Amino acid sequence: MVREPQLYEIGLLIKPELSETEASAELGNVRLEIEKQNGILERTTDPKPRKLAYPIKKISQAYFAALQFSVSPARIATIEKTISTHTNILRSLVLSWTRVPVQRVLEKPMRTRTSETPALYSPVQTKEPAEKFDEKELDKKLDEILGQ
Repeated sequence: MVREPQLYEIGLLIKPELSETEASAELGNVRLEIEKQNGILERTTDPKPRKLAYPIKKISQAYFAALQFSVSPARIATIEKTISTHTNILRSLVLSWTRVPVQRVLEKPMRTRTSETPALYSPVQTKEPAEKFDEKELDKKLDEILGQ
């Protein structure tokens, strides 16, 4: 039974002794290996020099590149095995991704604003009191209520 192609991403650390063109050529070899296994490349990044968080084989800087591709799950082990034999690649990591169906952001049609619907960001309107209070009267009423 043939399974549907799975989405994968492979991250590569390439030796820093190589020039940028040689690092790109090494990335091209990995691309060829993926295509030999009937993989379909979806996205690639060019190799860029990066400082490593910790030394690998006494190397503290390497080129980093990533490839995103679709391939049958039965063939990913072969790709990993052949990439690990490349002498110019320090480390590689293969990640499996799941495809998420595209969801529509707005499911409901947008309403147009009418006079009945309030604006979301309308300025606050201050209302003036209907009648003015005298402070002395207010103090007397408060004293009565509080029993002083």
